[in-house]
Amino acid sequence: MFAHLTSTITRMIPYRYTGKISDCHLCGADDKETVGRRDRYGNKLHTVGCKNCGLVFTDPMPTDKEVETYYTRFYRKHYHNAEQPSKRAIYKNFKGAQSIAKMLAPVIDPETIVLDVGAGGGQFVATLVEQGIKAKGIEPNEGFAEFARKSYGIDVQCCMWESAEIEPGSIGLITANHVVEHFRNPFGALEKFYSWLKPGGYLYISVPNIVRSQKTPYARFHFGHIYNFSPKTLRMMARKAGFEEYPILPEGDTTLVLRKVDGPDPNWFYAPNHGQEILEYFKTQTNLRHFLSFNPYRRWLERMSRLSKIMLASQFSDGRNK
Repeated sequence: MFAHLTSTITRMIPYRYTGKISDCHLCGADDKETVGRRDRYGNKLHTVGCKNCGLVFTDPMPTDKEVETYYTRFYRKHYHNAEQPSKRAIYKNFKGAQSIAKMLAPVIDPETIVLDVGAGGGQFVATLVEQGIKAKGIEPNEGFAEFARKSYGIDVQCCMWESAEIEPGSIGLITANHVVEHFRNPFGALEKFYSWLKPGGYLYISVPNIVRSQKTPYARFHFGHIYNFSPKTLRMMARKAGFEEYPILPEGDTTLVLRKVDGPDPNWFYAPNHGQEILEYFKTQTNLRHFLSFNPYRRWLERMSRLSKIMLASQFSDGRNK
């Protein structure tokens, strides 16, 4: 519990950066509107919504060098107060890894090579390797990548995705679990994933849903999430990069299984009014309206219950639920 409190305090320290003003990364428009001026800890963070397509992003945008420095040296310490994953995090990550591996089983055959982008401490890659699946990872943080290699004997490159050494057309499945929202160039990342995948290969992608009704308004934004996706903006970006949805998950959220197709969908911009929908959402979903509903109190109780169970279970487990 003390470590959790300390982690909360470290997140309140702002990361200093200069950045630069940028146009919308999805549609290229320069017409945007402010939707946030502070992060969830009260630090200054200017966030805008594109009036054309609805993509939400930090503006000014941190530079490539600022993002690389942050994720290779500061992110894990800043948001987790840890140079390596904690026992509680390992337990939680193994549980999540087992659930995702089971869900993705229909798109993994004996010859599939799986690449986990943003591998963290390596629990997902380790879970697949234990099941006899060929898997490897990419992780920019030096401490977490080293932990993964030493603890599980797995192949984890310590680098940003832009500099990863992956043979084009060699991967059957790429997983990016709550990773793409951290990228300065998420569309470029999807294009890179497309090139790494073999024909008909799959991409599992999950990002936070910026229009999830249970989300506390003042907690929407923080520096780590440079981009904020809705179900529509995520799908439009995927179609523009050359992917189609593979229907093994419920529709309408920001967790998708995608399949590589012959090329970008020329009709990827299928929601031309989404920009106005997003701006209207931010105007109506206020802190007052949120706290007058039952949602925040139910979520707090559920979170405390989950946290207590994880903290207790992690003391008596190596995380694999064995």
